[in-house]
Order: sequence, then structure tokens, then C-alpha cells
Amino acid sequence: PRWRNSECLPQFYEAVTQARWFKWSSIHAAAVAALLEANGAEEESRSLIADSAARLESGADLALFYCDLMAAFSSRGLKRRAMDFYAQLRAMPTPLAGGGKTYMAMIKSLCMMGLAAEAEEALRVMLSLGYQPDAFQFGLVAKCYGKAGQLAEMERVIASMSDAGIRLGTGAANIVLSCYSACREHGKMLAWLKKMRKLRVTPTTKGYNFVLNSCPTVVSMARELDPSLPLSAAQLVRKLKSASPWPAEAEVVQELLAASSVLTKAMVWSETEVKLNLHGFSITSAYVLMLQWVDALKVDRTLPLEVSVVCGVGKHSDVRGEPKVRELAQEVLSRTGSPLRLSARNKGRLVAKRDRVKHWLATEWTSMVPEESTDQSTNSSDQQQCLPNLLRKLGQFFSSFVPVSR
Repeated sequence: PRWRNSECLPQFYEAVTQARWFKWSSIHAAAVAALLEANGAEEESRSLIADSAARLESGADLALFYCDLMAAFSSRGLKRRAMDFYAQLRAMPTPLAGGGKTYMAMIKSLCMMGLAAEAEEALRVMLSLGYQPDAFQFGLVAKCYGKAGQLAEMERVIASMSDAGIRLGTGAANIVLSCYSACREHGKMLAWLKKMRKLRVTPTTKGYNFVLNSCPTVVSMARELDPSLPLSAAQLVRKLKSASPWPAEAEVVQELLAASSVLTKAMVWSETEVKLNLHGFSITSAYVLMLQWVDALKVDRTLPLEVSVVCGVGKHSDVRGEPKVRELAQEVLSRTGSPLRLSARNKGRLVAKRDRVKHWLATEWTSMVPEESTDQSTNSSDQQQCLPNLLRKLGQFFSSFVPVSR
């Protein structure tokens, strides 16, 4: 939104600079200058930039100021002005004063402007001058290419990390997964997940979300919750192999399921409780993670006194207050006959006692509709869905009146 009293900004900034606690920063000066120009106060903006540049005593500080201006103006959509500062930066003697710090700031600003090729060139210059960039700079350039759909260039930048002696980490791995996810490149995503496993780079919650949110069939399952919804990881993979129109989708999910790192971090074991924390997971990811979690509980029967699933009350949902993950958790668990119910003290937590959970895990459950019957006529399918949907809604309604303690 536009600043309502843009003419007050220069006076306000001037007053702040006179305060005893104030310490001048090129980042703050650049941000205020960009805000002024975005609100039509071009003269005041240029005056502030000139005054700020005049107080800088070294070429290194001036180069960093230009980088800050590039970032601040581009973040407000003032691409032409950002390019003006880039031209002034390029006009400075090379190599740029300030060493690696200046080139790092330059790479970051160019990536914010969407200039991936220029950022990669700055990365090359930095390396040729003997300055050692870190994984963050490579990741910025790779992400800039990936956002533009230039996957080959992104892959080249990631591959060049090893030439610079930098080990692939989770940050760079997530960038690649996010780019493949955006383009739904399941084949490349599968190859990348296998490479991560070979290099012992474990998927994170972010990576887990990126991968599963790019799987259209799984996304549809988690959102529609039809009667043929798979209720185990094995059922899910089988259904994807038989029904997914995306050739590599089943293999991608299978490869992700083989990595237990995300489940290990989301599942907390103690003497009194085993807890699955679904915070930070998308609806699709929460569905798949719960299937993994139930399989893990079946393997380890030495359960503590309580078993719980923490799914929140919708504070971070797309529509605040609509707990989509909680609704999903209740629905999936209810279809398996799970004893977990809403806690009386925490409406974002499903909980049950050990003995009831052990009895539940000892039973077998399948989808409401056998997989073989999913190709029946629409009328028949609608009739099959009617009763389970009614029972599900009644179960959810009455469960709120039968809370479990704690």
C-alpha cells in the first residue's frame, strides 16, 4: 500500500537519525529511498541517496550501498531504477572494492532482480578472484534460474558447487526439489531424490512438501477423501501404480517413503507419550506422513502410556480458523477405526491411551471401496459414497462431544 503521507517520510527519517540510539545503515537508507520513490516522492528519494553516498568514505561502502539500492528498489517493483544502480556499480573500477562481501551482496541483489545470468557471471568473477562463495550464493543463482523455468542452467549451477569444493546440503537440495516441483518434472525429481539418498542428504519438511505437492493424484486423494482412499503406504503406492496418469509419480512417492528422516523428526517419543507433530506439513504431506506413522507404530509395539497426533486448529490455514489438517487427520484415522479423539484441553490434538491403540494396531483395515471397483459407473459410485460420507460426518459430529482427557 502507498504511504498516505509521503511528504512526512523525509522528516520522520531525519528525526530518527538524530536519536542517540540510531546507527546509520546503508540498508535502511536504501529501504527509505525506495519507499519514497514508490510513493511519488522522487526528489526526496534522490536527495537521500545523494546525502547517503556523500557520507561514505570508501569505495567498498559505496559498492555495498549500490547493492542495497538494487535490492530495495527491485523489491518494490522499481526495476528501471534498480538497473540504474546496477549500471553505476558496473562503472566502478574492477575488481570491486570490498572483496568477497561486495560480490556476495551483488549476487543476492541480481537474483532479487531476476537477472540469473548476470548473477552467475558475478559468481564466476568472484571465484576467479580467489574469493570463496558459500552454498547460499550458489543456491540463490540456481533458484533464480529455476524460477524462470531454466532447469538445465539450474542443474549446471548446482553441479558447479562440487567444483568449488562445496558439499551439497539440504538448502541446495530443497531448491532443486522446489524447481522440479513447480514444473512437475517427476522423472528428474526421482533421479534427484536417489542422488540425495546416495549422498546421504536427507529430505526436510520443506522438501517433503515440495515433492508431494507436485504429485497431482496424491493431492486429489487428500483433498477429495473419496471412499477408495488408500489407508496404508503400501495401498497408496499400489493405487498410484495402477491409476496415476503420471508415469513416475508412484516411484517418486515410493522413493520418498523410503527416507524416514522426515517421520523421525516429526515423531517424538518419550516415556509417557509418542506424538506425531503435523505442524508445517501441507494437507497432502500430512496424509502421507500419517500412513508412514501408523506403519511405524505397528513395527514398534512398545508404546508409552499415550499416543497423540498434533495437527493444530487452523491458525496457519489458507483460511484462518479452518483446520484442514485436523479434519484430514480425523477422517483418515476414523476410517481405520482409530481410537484417537480430540483432547478436551487442546482442540488441535488427537489422543488415545496405549491399550486402545494396541488393540487398534492389531486389526487390519482397507479402503471403504475395493480398488477393483473404482472403475464402476458414476451412479453406482455415488450410491456407494452416500452412506460412508453420512457415517463420517456423524462420527466427526459426535466425536466433539466425547473428548479424551488431557
